[in-house]
Amino acid sequence: MAKPEPKSALHVMAIDCCEHILERLRRALGSRLTAIGAEETPLAEREERFDLIVVGVPSYPIRRLFISDLRRAFPRIPLLVLRRDPTGEGEAIHGEFILSDVESEEDLDIVRRVRRFLPFPPCIHTQRTEHYEILRRVMRVIAEQYRDPKLNLPKVARALHISPVRLSRILNQEVGISFRQLLRQTRIEEAKRMLASSRYSVKEVAARVGFSDSHYFSRSFKEVTGMNASEYRKADGNSVRAAF
Repeated sequence: MAKPEPKSALHVMAIDCCEHILERLRRALGSRLTAIGAEETPLAEREERFDLIVVGVPSYPIRRLFISDLRRAFPRIPLLVLRRDPTGEGEAIHGEFILSDVESEEDLDIVRRVRRFLPFPPCIHTQRTEHYEILRRVMRVIAEQYRDPKLNLPKVARALHISPVRLSRILNQEVGISFRQLLRQTRIEEAKRMLASSRYSVKEVAARVGFSDSHYFSRSFKEVTGMNASEYRKADGNSVRAAF
């Protein structure tokens, strides 16, 4: 009986993955890996053809905006987002799959191949920082209150029972971004989702995501996305750059 042909190696874009994860991917998939950092060349400008995109485990819980923009930049490529044990009872590395828009049989085959090797054992590079819980709580407050035009750093700091100075320092040291930038990014991300639905006018979107000044919203939107809100709507939500 003839042996089945070996599965072809996948070309994988590995974003923010440590050597431990890269080696696991090579073993699991026989992969040809292109390892990059999230802050490198705008992802949508990369010309290589990838079969899978893997996003490494972050040391801080601010990753939603990056994943959203990555999905828009590569709608036809499945994503594997690596996370720590969601139960919080261990540090094993699990994976969440986001299939491509076409959901092909090739996508499902990749999922089956990777699942045989998950979860990955933990390593020192995937340990949480000492401020992880504070950052997680910051993101929760922002997610719940970003529509409030008066939401600011002192208000969030009070909710977390820490000083604004300390919170600002933690954000800058751990994430490399200020609270104001983080809040603006969150609001713009939600605005992009609303604009893609074409249900609200640009002015209505601005108000619904917490901008009391529609002109400031328009200026901020263009600074973050590289296009104005009307252009973004016409482009059907195609993002030009990952935010994180």
